[in-house]
Amino acid sequence: MKRKQQYEASAKIAMVALIGIVLSLTINIAIGKHDPVQEAKAQEPTQWTPTPLEQRKMDSLYSIDASTKNDIDSIRSMIDAILIKLE
Repeated sequence: MKRKQQYEASAKIAMVALIGIVLSLTINIAIGKHDPVQEAKAQEPTQWTPTPLEQRKMDSLYSIDASTKNDIDSIRSMIDAILIKLE
């Protein structure tokens, strides 16, 4: 008998909590629909101009790239020479 009363009481509490959640969600959705939407504005593209430090870094990277390409070319020519000798 006591267990049945506890079950009924907890069922009532759960029902009240569920109704409260549904109502609060409904109110939040209704409020959210009335917020004004801001329009997106396009920005004018700006030309990037490197600073002197950035320019030095790019020049350094360019020279490293060029020397690496030269090293790879020399290694290829050495490998080709080795392969010709092996034939």
